[in-house]
Amino acid sequence: MSRVVERAAKTASCLTERRRAAARRVAAFTALTLASAGCAAQGAPALAARGGADPGASAGAPAPAARSGADPGASAAAEPIFHEAESLAGRYRVIGVQLFVLDQAAEAGAAGGRGAARRAALEAEAARLRAGVAAAYAALVDAPALRAAEQRPRALLALARALQDGGDARGAEARLRQLALEHPASGEAAEAYLALADLAFAAGRLGEAVIACDGALRGAAGAPLRKRALYVKSWSLRGLGGRSATEGAMRALRAIVQLGPARAGSLEATIDEAAERELVELYAAHGDLAQARAFFAGAGERAGPRLLGEVEARAARRGRPEPPDRPAL
Repeated sequence: MSRVVERAAKTASCLTERRRAAARRVAAFTALTLASAGCAAQGAPALAARGGADPGASAGAPAPAARSGADPGASAAAEPIFHEAESLAGRYRVIGVQLFVLDQAAEAGAAGGRGAARRAALEAEAARLRAGVAAAYAALVDAPALRAAEQRPRALLALARALQDGGDARGAEARLRQLALEHPASGEAAEAYLALADLAFAAGRLGEAVIACDGALRGAAGAPLRKRALYVKSWSLRGLGGRSATEGAMRALRAIVQLGPARAGSLEATIDEAAERELVELYAAHGDLAQARAFFAGAGERAGPRLLGEVEARAARRGRPEPPDRPAL
């Protein structure tokens, strides 16, 4: 994996241990939920939930508007299956949080002698529930009579995430592609493309990651998802290297700035801060200073003049001669 990919993984606080990553996604989704309700959640893990919520995250939320082309009869028949899958997914998320709390206690030296036994029992229950979650969602999405059910796109997305949590990246990718192909007009299709971008990026398939990000950006997704897709795209382009890719990375970062600031304390606010900082660094190192004013005008009246000033200040510092008493290296 290239240095760019390694640095991006570190920046995004990516953890290789699946259980802790799942727990952090739960915490991040909670932060986003609080933020959408008007509560500024402080201390949310930086970018831990780039791919969105866990399976069943919509449990308890108001039902979305009926999907165009959905069959009422199929939707009614799918509802009890979907409800059961969501219920299992909710129990799985609770255990993920319990495991995360145990991990934190162990790091603090407060786990005690029963910590290992408790963790083993919870891990076994989590594995059992995860298999049940995947089986329940699969029963819905693979039933020929339920192909036109309103719940099917949500079930496909949740199934892919359950498979990914279980370590089946290939199976998750297949389900995400199925969702994007069979339900391209659904709101979940953009999430599927972003999840495909994450998988490709993690595997070092940066060209595929860029294409998947473009898929996520084609629809009418909201600013939070667009910012995540643009940020992954910018890192993927930087990893590919070359002048054209670097310029594309700068345009992707500028597009994040154009979308305006996110709510303070949210995960998207973390992306906003990183995008502005990285845009200044990239442009100062690789941009055309003669075109800087026109480029940053595209960042909007709020941030454009400030970012332009930072780039010009960096250029001035680089062009300043060394003091006489300071030997050049």
